[in-house]
Amino acid sequence: MTAAAPMIELEGIHKHFGSVHVLRGVDLTVARGEVLCIIGPSGSGKSTLLRCVNHLETPERGRIRIDGQVAYRDESAGGFRAHHGRAIAAVRAQVGMVFQLFNLFPHMTALQNVVEAPISVLRLDKRVARERASALLQQVGLADRVDYYPEELSGGQQQRVAIARALAMEPKAMLFDEVTSALDPELVGEVLGVMRDLAARGMTMIVVTHEMNFARQVGHRVVFMDAGMIAEQGTPEQIFTAPAQPRTRAFLRDLKDH
Repeated sequence: MTAAAPMIELEGIHKHFGSVHVLRGVDLTVARGEVLCIIGPSGSGKSTLLRCVNHLETPERGRIRIDGQVAYRDESAGGFRAHHGRAIAAVRAQVGMVFQLFNLFPHMTALQNVVEAPISVLRLDKRVARERASALLQQVGLADRVDYYPEELSGGQQQRVAIARALAMEPKAMLFDEVTSALDPELVGEVLGVMRDLAARGMTMIVVTHEMNFARQVGHRVVFMDAGMIAEQGTPEQIFTAPAQPRTRAFLRDLKDH
């Protein structure tokens, strides 16, 4: 990776759920075009971190910058003042997110699912939105499924529609939260293939995953999270071949044993 201005910057992110301190001062910078893979045990804060980046969760402390701009709120007199709704929506639109569950509208075809947000949120011309959606469905290998409803699609196909739907907003970065974990094993490869293609096209990506081969082969950097903190980070070679932290070594050893 060549040095570039960061696309995403997190400084001192803290998040509680009740008495549980889920994120404990996370600092993280993601360069433009970088594929950052986050691994770690369940409950380590990986998904919550992604949800803070996309403003689905609001941290109690810390600062988030997207493409150089302070996102979602400003610090003021020792506290925070939230940005107004339109400004928040504009930043969120720059960061696409794909979840474990596909969350497609069941009463809409694949094409309708993809065009909905560009038309209703971006006010894109319907013809332009349909052309973009068709191109994106072709990009994710579903040119022959544009008129299918979600119930007529496999889990892998539904997840690829969800990726196309996020891309239709023309985001500057994409967040993936365990997007293959709800899929049958034989369907995982088709979704990871789409993500590999996105990485090759230079999309900035943060990927929370248990797919270690994907992290090893596609990630530019791997972050290991444990107990709400970044315990270790480095190149895939460093993390998977010679991890420095005992907790990282134990996590990877447990994966091999299962």
